[in-house]
Amino acid sequence: MPATTPKVRHDFLDWLRVIAIFVLIFFHTGMIFVGWGWHVVNPQTIPSLVWPMDIAHRLRMPLLFVIAGAGMWFALRNRDTVHFLRERTIKLLLPLIVGMFLIVPPQIWFERLLQGQWHGSYASFYLSRVLQFEPYPAGDFSWHHLWFVLYLYVYVLLLLPAMLWWKRSTFRPAPGKWLFLLGLPLALNEILLKARFPETGNLINDWYVFNHYLLLTAYGYLMASIPGIWQWLASCRHMALGAGVALITLLIVLFHTSTIQHDSMADHMLAGTFTWLCVMAFLGYGQRYLSFANPLLLWAREASYPVYILHQTVIVAIGYQVIQYSWTPWTKYFVILLLSIVSCLLLYQYCLRRFTVLRLAFGMKASTGKPRQAMPVPVHEDVQ
Repeated sequence: MPATTPKVRHDFLDWLRVIAIFVLIFFHTGMIFVGWGWHVVNPQTIPSLVWPMDIAHRLRMPLLFVIAGAGMWFALRNRDTVHFLRERTIKLLLPLIVGMFLIVPPQIWFERLLQGQWHGSYASFYLSRVLQFEPYPAGDFSWHHLWFVLYLYVYVLLLLPAMLWWKRSTFRPAPGKWLFLLGLPLALNEILLKARFPETGNLINDWYVFNHYLLLTAYGYLMASIPGIWQWLASCRHMALGAGVALITLLIVLFHTSTIQHDSMADHMLAGTFTWLCVMAFLGYGQRYLSFANPLLLWAREASYPVYILHQTVIVAIGYQVIQYSWTPWTKYFVILLLSIVSCLLLYQYCLRRFTVLRLAFGMKASTGKPRQAMPVPVHEDVQ
C-alpha cells in the first residue's frame, strides 16, 4: 500500500460544488423559457433570462470539472491505482447506467408527449421505445444531462497515466501569474473547434466540448497538487474577477454595437478567456470566505450528487405540467423552480439516502459512516 498523507478536506471546494449544482436547477428551469430548444418548452419566452443564462452556461460546468479534477488529486494521494479506479467506477459508471435506464427515460417520454410523437402510457413507451436502445434524438435511449458523469469517467481513464506520472514527480511549480495563461488553450480550443463541432453531449462528435472539459479537469488536478495554490488564488481574486467582468462587459458592448458577431473568432477568444478568469475568481473567493464546515455543508455535500442526477428529470416532469397553465412566464418559472427544489430535496432526504441499493445507484457510499465534526478551517491553512 502507498504511504498516506494526512487527510485535510478543503471545505470551500465542497461549498463551491454544492453552489454550482444548486445553480444548475435555476439554469435548467430557465431552459424552458429561453427558446433555445429543450425537452419541454414554454410557448412564451422570458427574453431577460437570455444573457444570465448564457453567462451561467459559461461558468456552471467548468467549475464542476475543475473541482472534480482537484478531487482526483486528493483521491490518488491516498489510494493505489486499482482502488482509485474501482472507487471511480462505482461512483461514476454505476450511476450513469442506472440513470440511463431509470432517470433519463421519463424526460424523453414527456418530450415525446409534448411534441405529439407519443400518446400512450409510460410503461408502453419504455417497453416499446426505450428498450430498443436506439440513440436519442432519433431514438429514445440517452444519457441526457448525465453526459457530465460519462465525460468525467472517460477523463479518469484518459488522464490516469499522466496523473500517476505527475504524482510521482517531485517538481511542483510555484503559483504565479502564469496561471492566468491557462485560459489561452481554452480560448484556442474554442476558436478552432466550436464552429466545426457544436455542443452535442454525444461523446462521439463533441470535440470542442470534450477538449474544453478535459483541459479543465486536468487544470483542477494540476492546481490541487501545487502547494500554496489556493492562498495565491485568494490573493488574486479581485484581479481575476475584475478582468472577467471587464471581458464580459466588453463582449456585450461589442455584440450590441454589431462590432462582432456571436460565434466569431473574437467571441470565442474573449468568451473562453472569460470562463477561466471567472473560475479562478470563484476558487479565490471560495478559499477566502468558504473555508469552513457546518452541519448544512455536511448534509449538502452528500446530497449534491444525487440531486444532480435527479434534478433534470424532476424539472422536466413538473415543467410539462406547469407550462400548460395560462400563467405568466415568470410565474411558471418560479413555480417550477420551487417545486423542483423541494421535490429533489425530499426525494433525497426521505428515499435515496436511506437505502443501501439507492445510495450506490446515486453515487453515494453504501453507508453514511460517522460524520466528521464541523470545525472551522483557518483561512490561510495550506495542508497538501
